[in-house]
Amino acid sequence: MRTASFSLAAAALLCCAVNARPDDLSRVPRTIAREPAYQTKSPRYCLLVFGPNAKTRVWLVQDGDFLYVDRNGNGDLTEKGKRIEANRKDKEYRDFQAGDITDGSLTHTGLSVYQLAVSPESVANDKEFTRIKDANPQPWTWWVRVAAERPTEDARSLPKRIHYLVNGDGTGYLLFGDRPETAPIIHLNGPWTFALQDVKQRLRVGHASKLQVGVGTMGIGPGTFSWVIYNDTIPADAYPVARFSLPSKQSGSKPIEQTVTFKKRC
Repeated sequence: MRTASFSLAAAALLCCAVNARPDDLSRVPRTIAREPAYQTKSPRYCLLVFGPNAKTRVWLVQDGDFLYVDRNGNGDLTEKGKRIEANRKDKEYRDFQAGDITDGSLTHTGLSVYQLAVSPESVANDKEFTRIKDANPQPWTWWVRVAAERPTEDARSLPKRIHYLVNGDGTGYLLFGDRPETAPIIHLNGPWTFALQDVKQRLRVGHASKLQVGVGTMGIGPGTFSWVIYNDTIPADAYPVARFSLPSKQSGSKPIEQTVTFKKRC
């Protein structure tokens, strides 16, 4: 078994002077104050939380060709303007353009939600495809995009809004839950760390492997890592450094260690 730890040149850029930790998200209430009468028998739920301490909470509920967005974060999905119809809707794809989210004095822009059908070939991981298929009558996955405005207390030299994409990571694809209690939680503008980008990635001794890592924030549930769109955000000369530790074949011997600097961006 191998382990890896990551650090980054220009690390001061990525440090958040906050107390929030990813495991704090487990204490976020997954309750909705008011829900509409849904048209389908199986609406799908996702919870967005914003800011270092995840204080602002925005529910997304997909009801077939419609998406409910709690765009002011008050928990009432029955209010006017919170029901959006899909721009495109067919058997394998739905596209929702939700617009802006109000977060106190902040405005998060360009919220988009996409629902895509997948196949065993596109997933290329039998265990993960089984999880996707068991979760839905049709094997759907979801993508979420948003440009989240940074709080004023975030003094880092970064753009006013950070663009994020959430669609999957090394733990699996993003799936909306079948009820609020099972909803994935996506954390935006939270503390940054690193994650593997693809559930298909594997490292094998003696074999060349493509390993993709990215910067963002851990959520709750498979596929909830919020990837920072790094163009104009992370300096071109900031490189992730991976330190790999591999067990020795000889019992009691020190592990074999290797350090790799990732300089190629995709």
